[in-house]
Amino acid sequence: MSCRLEQIVMDFPGTRALDGVSAEFRFDEVHGLIGENGAGKSTFVNVLGGSLRPTSGQLNLEDRPVTLDSPRAALAHGIAHVSQEGSLVPGLTGAENILLGAEPRRAGGVLRSRELNRRAAELVENWFPSLALPLDRPVGELPMAEQKVIEIVRALRGNIRLLILDEPTATLEAREKRRLWSIIRGLPQRGVGVVLISHFLSEVRDLSDRITVLRDGKHVATLQAKDATEAQLVDLMLRREGALGPAIVAETRSRSVGAPVLRVRDWTVGGVTVPEFTLQAGQIVGLIGLTGAGHFGFARSLYTRQGVSSGRIEVAGRSVEARGVRAMQQSGVALVPDHRMENALSGEGSVLENLSMVHADTAARSGILSRRAEHAEAGRIIRLLNIKTPGDGQLIRNLSGGNKQKVSIGKWLYGAGDRYRVLIFIEPTEGVDIGAKQEIYAHIRRLAAGGAGIVIASSDLIEIAQVCDIALPFAHGRLGTPIPASEFSEARFIAAISGEAA
Repeated sequence: MSCRLEQIVMDFPGTRALDGVSAEFRFDEVHGLIGENGAGKSTFVNVLGGSLRPTSGQLNLEDRPVTLDSPRAALAHGIAHVSQEGSLVPGLTGAENILLGAEPRRAGGVLRSRELNRRAAELVENWFPSLALPLDRPVGELPMAEQKVIEIVRALRGNIRLLILDEPTATLEAREKRRLWSIIRGLPQRGVGVVLISHFLSEVRDLSDRITVLRDGKHVATLQAKDATEAQLVDLMLRREGALGPAIVAETRSRSVGAPVLRVRDWTVGGVTVPEFTLQAGQIVGLIGLTGAGHFGFARSLYTRQGVSSGRIEVAGRSVEARGVRAMQQSGVALVPDHRMENALSGEGSVLENLSMVHADTAARSGILSRRAEHAEAGRIIRLLNIKTPGDGQLIRNLSGGNKQKVSIGKWLYGAGDRYRVLIFIEPTEGVDIGAKQEIYAHIRRLAAGGAGIVIASSDLIEIAQVCDIALPFAHGRLGTPIPASEFSEARFIAAISGEAA
């Protein structure tokens, strides 16, 4: 039994996102779907999941044509979609999220809480009997891996035969990933096929039975995973003249480093203590650590000041006494956060609206907004960051993950000039493929070459090794000995973040 999409075409104004793509997804397999950002993966699974109605083409379910004009219609046919950005309500418990929209109620609409908890626990026990989840806690307090499992359980609560998982492990540590991998592998044995999108090629190879490759909106190949090498998959995804092109060739680490642009002393945030931290102009500093080590919280606190119980901070030699993000922006500090659709972008807003949200007055002339100036500045950022969009009116939710991330960066460059001396990135290539990663790395290096100090907090050690001049390891809530680029190695990183090297 299978679901087959035949000759799917998806046109948006000014661009063809899918050009005659065909693929078959069986209910007894994990089927990997890979491609560079902008290749059409998200558009293709949005068609499969009912979120987009294709311009043309046919979808057959068990050899019968069906029309999926909404996610509800897809669910009615046994197809569920767990998106990359997630759709849990942080303030609701795990049980409430699992039964969201299908809560048991008494006459008059009163929620039957005990029955809700029983049904949610029954669903978890049915699908993952060896898994213990704290269903009575708000999901916002749970680790990302447990949140993802709760999303999967919610998706499986109907008669589901095909589950779409879009970058399910993008924000997870290695131990959490292995836990989710075992869950994914077990689903086809229960009669649920999986369509797996991931930018971790080794993960796709290890988990999948077959792999389909898209490039530039077209079907390139479908291979048996066991016969495919990572080099072969990369070649199929990127095959083009001159790998990245002259516009995004990465600069070396030979940038000149200037005076300190950020200095922190006696900083305590949550359970993390940093006696001293200095960032220089033109320098890229990486923060690394295991889950809960505190490096993400420290990076975020430099901008938000939330949770900071003590400490002093200086930007370009001037002390910042006022709290709040406005004070940090005015001082020249910017933050590109993780979970971009929750923390940085408006999915229902256009590219222009998202780019201009920080510096909305840029295009004002004598207090009156100039639409021409607004479009001109947006066009400059789109070209600068190579954002693949048919125009600045395109909705953010219709962009690929890599292009969304570029907009998340671009909103700090739109109308900003050189006002930002410090840029903080948290998981800068979360859910981004290999080609877009290299573009983003090159833009980060350019910002540093222009005199900005860059902080990158990342769970990807390869990313830190490729981009940063120095790595600062966090272990058990404390900052360890800095590691210069000349000493970067996987062994050194692992020893430092595990606390074996202080």
